[in-house]
Amino acid sequence: MDEKPLYLSDLLTGLFAALAMRELAVLSLRNSRLDRALERLADDVATEASKEHLSLRFRLKTHPVHRDSTQIQHALWEAAQRELVSLDNPEFQDVRLKITSAEAPRYFANLPGSERMYRSLADKLIGYYREVATTA
Repeated sequence: MDEKPLYLSDLLTGLFAALAMRELAVLSLRNSRLDRALERLADDVATEASKEHLSLRFRLKTHPVHRDSTQIQHALWEAAQRELVSLDNPEFQDVRLKITSAEAPRYFANLPGSERMYRSLADKLIGYYREVATTA
């Protein structure tokens, strides 16, 4: 079976849709919190992608000193350009989801992988995101 590619923009779209279904509206970028949580999610993404016959076309890695990722920051900027999120305030310290829980299911239809995969990964991301806050 041929593997479909999974790009970071697809992953973020699916995660944002799954988070919207959970009524989570804002994620903080302070202290590279989201970057670090996404990096922790990398192994889970690889596992889920393998189950779904997807080939990852990105790596989630943060800078060892600054703890941020230019790849993630670029993908967030692209998500803002596609009106999935807004980057709030002058310093871009918050990511506000623009996807509503009612709109979320239509996003899954055009993504590689299943809604179940994105919902599972979103649940894990929330856990990592909360853990990162306690270690900041």
